[in-house]
Amino acid sequence: MRMFWVIYAGPRTARVTEVLRSHGAPGYTEFPHAHGAGVHGRIEGTRAWPGEETVVTAVVHDDHTQQVADGLIALQDHLEPGERMHFAVLPVEQFR
Repeated sequence: MRMFWVIYAGPRTARVTEVLRSHGAPGYTEFPHAHGAGVHGRIEGTRAWPGEETVVTAVVHDDHTQQVADGLIALQDHLEPGERMHFAVLPVEQFR
């Protein structure tokens, strides 16, 4: 099994969750109002560093991993100006 860790900045998080569900993820967990820093600078929800991100995680069976990754890559290729998305795929040793 694999865990997808998706970091999305933009107004339409539903696009991310729809890709996950339509490409083989049986479910997901969403963490809204995330703050952090990265290659595009700080995002802290303040006047100095405005904005927020949403983190979405999903555990996927190995046989759906590439399908989900391909769906997220396609979404990345079609983001609107001002939207950003990054994702990581991590191994899962046990999921119960």
